[in-house]
Amino acid sequence: MTTDFVTFQRFNDKAAALALAETFRENGIVCGLEDVSENFDVSFANNEINKDFRIKLKPADFERADNLLLQLAEKDLENIDPGYYIFDFSDEELKEIVEKQDEWSSLDFLLAKKILKERGIEVNVGQIQMLKEKRLEALAEPEESPKVLIVAGYILAVVGGLIAIIIGAYLRTHKKTLPNGERVFGYAASDRAHGERILIIGILALILSFAYQFSNMFRAS
Repeated sequence: MTTDFVTFQRFNDKAAALALAETFRENGIVCGLEDVSENFDVSFANNEINKDFRIKLKPADFERADNLLLQLAEKDLENIDPGYYIFDFSDEELKEIVEKQDEWSSLDFLLAKKILKERGIEVNVGQIQMLKEKRLEALAEPEESPKVLIVAGYILAVVGGLIAIIIGAYLRTHKKTLPNGERVFGYAASDRAHGERILIIGILALILSFAYQFSNMFRAS
């Protein structure tokens, strides 16, 4: 999978992931399916929880894919089971589905809007767009500073541990994908700066460690 594809949806059911991939391809949306499941199940139980199949799209196709799923879900609304669990949700819970559309299926989102409307609470296109923008702003905020990881990175970097280099690179480059396909840095600039310093110190310490070992070998010979 080329680097310009990012994760759109994740599944622990391969059949569901394959079905969605086929739907996208039938509608002219180029996609890929990546299996990043754990390679070895220590329980030997083939636990589905450990399965991780990812549908990947180009960021430019995210909105198109979302619209397609909404169109397909519109048809399912007509035959929805009256016992479907969302019918028991409170107004506030239904509003949360609309607000956090990215965490729910297209069917759940449309049904939440429909139920709210039936209860006299109208959610118009303008409100949904505003909620989407606010949601993107919230999700784009940097994650909580990983203080323990930073401290561990500095300690390991001083002793020249390869793990420190991995930690530094992770802190410096870690990104997350927003619901619209945009990729943003996961950590604040200050945390990324720590990552860069840990990376540099770790590399220098590792080089010095190799040089010291090589020097001792040369003297011994």
